[in-house]
Amino acid sequence: MSPACLLLVSLRSGRVTAVKFAGPNTLASSSDGSTKFWDLGTGQETAEAAPAGFTLPKEGGAKEQKINSYVVAAKGRTLVIHKAPEDKAETAADGSDGSDGKAGTETPVAFFQCSSDIRAFDVEGAKIAVGCADGQVLQLFAAVLQTQA
Repeated sequence: MSPACLLLVSLRSGRVTAVKFAGPNTLASSSDGSTKFWDLGTGQETAEAAPAGFTLPKEGGAKEQKINSYVVAAKGRTLVIHKAPEDKAETAADGSDGSDGKAGTETPVAFFQCSSDIRAFDVEGAKIAVGCADGQVLQLFAAVLQTQA
């Protein structure tokens, strides 16, 4: 199973260094020191000003994020969603719990392959924003993140 994808912008002038949801219908992305805002409904750049108090990290944002009982992680060009272990100390060494016995390497329940390495991502509910090294900014929808396991 793979989340659905909406390409917001194709091949910007430089690699995307950060992405963050800026509101219910807006996504912000940064590349080469500039910040752009995108309308999530149309996928088009918007001229709206940054919401009050909004800040965009200067670099990165590709760290694992736990959402409900799932973990979203970037591994090279692949965004992976897997079940979060109940307790890392309780992860079965024999793999009987669906893992390979090592925390953080559980069997994926969803994944998405990008055209280049993922430099940043942000998760808000079932929506995932992804910024790639080749300049692509993607909005993904992962229905699995809407459910409590």
